[in-house]
Amino acid sequence: MHNRMRWLMGATALLYIGPLLAGLGGFGWPLVPVFMVLFLLWQFILRPQQWPRQFHEWTQYPAWATLASNAALQLLFVALLFGVGRGIGGALGFVPLYTEMLPVAISFLSIPLARLIWNPWKPHGVNDFLDHAIDQIAHPANPVEVSEMNTARRMIAPLADLPDDTPPAAIAQHLLALSAFAEPAYVRTALFERARAGANRAEIIALILHSTDPGLIVEVPGDGPTLAMALVPEDPDLIALYASRLAEAMPQHAEIWGKSPSFDLLEAAAAKYINTRAETPLRDLIAATDAAQPEDGLA
Repeated sequence: MHNRMRWLMGATALLYIGPLLAGLGGFGWPLVPVFMVLFLLWQFILRPQQWPRQFHEWTQYPAWATLASNAALQLLFVALLFGVGRGIGGALGFVPLYTEMLPVAISFLSIPLARLIWNPWKPHGVNDFLDHAIDQIAHPANPVEVSEMNTARRMIAPLADLPDDTPPAAIAQHLLALSAFAEPAYVRTALFERARAGANRAEIIALILHSTDPGLIVEVPGDGPTLAMALVPEDPDLIALYASRLAEAMPQHAEIWGKSPSFDLLEAAAAKYINTRAETPLRDLIAATDAAQPEDGLA
């Protein structure tokens, strides 16, 4: 496995070590807001997609509400780390051999190091490329292909009427039933179209199930799992479903590895979904991807 994830985790750990060391050294609570600002700065630089990019957007209430909620959360987290450090320092009678600037510098160092390791905009550039690829395959010129596409679109249409709490097992049954009437490649493309147009949750789950089925990954041309990952909304539950299914499929056929997301994309996703339901399935998928990597592709 690439070492980038380990490096990113190490760089991020420095952010947390700072307030812990500050508390351990018994420095004053006025340092807490300083660390809160550093934590927010880390969010701005490493997760820019979560913040407004235009000045006028900052004049809207949602932007300030997001900032306030993030600031409160980071303040609470920093205060917790600071308090833990003070408790440990008090119990051990620790006498610091460093000034208060050292913990601040350690936390600040995390930001440029993490940014050097991970480009937060890269996955979005990949998504733009994948959208273009989907657009090309979704509009065939051959009359027979057009007819097949229209059939697939009609067959998946009932998915749009399913409620959000429809279990994946029920959606899987629908996919199984329509497979007798539409070719998998056209069903896949029709699901891609719906995802790009604003699919509901049931349609996204159908896309995940279809794109992570080991038999269909091999049967349907193209990099289905990679395209699907670009189209799944930023929902930890959906990402967890995608990652867990693809991790199970990975060892079942050698061809699946080449059609699946790259290490860079998976590492970026795992970093983005830290402390969510998706983190463990994504790490399992990274491990499965590493285990399935062809020997001649190892560095």
